[in-house]
Amino acid sequence: MKRSRVYALDHIRQVYATRTTLDIEALEIYAGEIFVIVGPSGAGKSTLLRLLALLESPTNGALHFFGESWANVDKVPLVARRRVTLLFQRPLLLNGTVRANVEYPLKLRGIGKTQTLISNLLEQLGLSKVANAKTASLSGGELQRVALARALVIEPDVLLLDEPTANLDPYNVAVIEQMIQSYHRTRSATVVIV
Repeated sequence: MKRSRVYALDHIRQVYATRTTLDIEALEIYAGEIFVIVGPSGAGKSTLLRLLALLESPTNGALHFFGESWANVDKVPLVARRRVTLLFQRPLLLNGTVRANVEYPLKLRGIGKTQTLISNLLEQLGLSKVANAKTASLSGGELQRVALARALVIEPDVLLLDEPTANLDPYNVAVIEQMIQSYHRTRSATVVIV
């Protein structure tokens, strides 16, 4: 059975000022795959995730995403961009409640409130009891779980994770890892983890 390719990177190079941050001759990531990126600080891992998230264009080379080639990500249509989401290591959340943060991506897409989906996500991530709490009152682990819920509520085909469990206690690490595994298994999503 032939696997479908989500990403193909062809002679990708990313340069900031005069410093080459990323230089990849070829890389392929397939649908339904969990792809892990490991390397020392400054190796370009987060830069690679930003390229895969279609947030920035490569200095040189071509990025192929679901069969389409993009040298300039500004040209990527919204429908393609909505297939991928990136969870940053230090997520930024909106002022307001946990529930409002998780609902926000749905509002941006014009999707009516799907309370069952949101409630299920909050339950799975152990956030039900703090659903109406302001994000300013949350611990670091709770903030990361809220950010993961917000990323998953839109049900992306591709989930990019930049050190999602860095500096978290064992409980939060276990909850986040279980949720990522569950999402991958139930949605056959492509997951890229730094």
